[in-house]
Amino acid sequence: MTMFPSACIWNYRNDRMPVVEVLRQIKQTAFHYIDVEPDTLEPPGALQALKDLGLKVSCVALDHEMPDAASLEGQDPGTTRAAIEHLKRALKKSHRLGATVAYVAPCTNRKYLRAFGKAFAELAGEAADKEIRLCVEHVPGRALATAKEALAFLAELKHPNAYFLLDIGHALLSNEKPWEAVVAAGKRLGYVQMNDNDGKKDRHWPLLDGRLTYVDLAKTIEALQQVGYQGTLGLELNRDFASLISGFSRNRNLLLRLQAEAGPTT
Repeated sequence: MTMFPSACIWNYRNDRMPVVEVLRQIKQTAFHYIDVEPDTLEPPGALQALKDLGLKVSCVALDHEMPDAASLEGQDPGTTRAAIEHLKRALKKSHRLGATVAYVAPCTNRKYLRAFGKAFAELAGEAADKEIRLCVEHVPGRALATAKEALAFLAELKHPNAYFLLDIGHALLSNEKPWEAVVAAGKRLGYVQMNDNDGKKDRHWPLLDGRLTYVDLAKTIEALQQVGYQGTLGLELNRDFASLISGFSRNRNLLLRLQAEAGPTT
């Protein structure tokens, strides 16, 4: 089964390029899937353009637009409840868009992990009702800084709709081997985001422009095939380092070529 690339488009929508034009250019690069924030497709004409172009929403960054008075940090029950209700509304939007995966980042302080876990479990149940897999992302500098820590968190949580989002760029920053994280996650792997960096900052470079090597990326693709991952591969590229057409097109072709080279799984 082909793991189709999905274009994370939130970095590319701005005053210079309306979202409808972003969608048109993504379609020109032969993509079938996009990743969005909850309100990415709210501008006039965006949903119709999505339909007309035959694009599908794969994954939603659920907490990218959290209000100031809402937080999953766990310091205050009021702000936590506000965050949960905001994210439940975002899940409803995600369901209407046809997304099958959504994710949130972990809290910043480990002392709030218990409260975060409780909130995450509630959201995971809400997401399950909408047939959306809810993932937690490992983020250097936050409470779940590594893939290993995120997987341990999920193992303790034991929620049937709680999954792991592997970010290849974040694995580079924490000096983890992404293919090993894939195997460790197994069926708990809910989504994969792909980008590159210099090992110092989360720069979201195109693949193979930084520390990530061709061999390492090939190993990761092979591991994804071995564990039976059936989702898309979210390309999260920074517009400061890659044009919409060239960066996405080059990386799309690379990911498909690596899958072809790996051959069918047995």
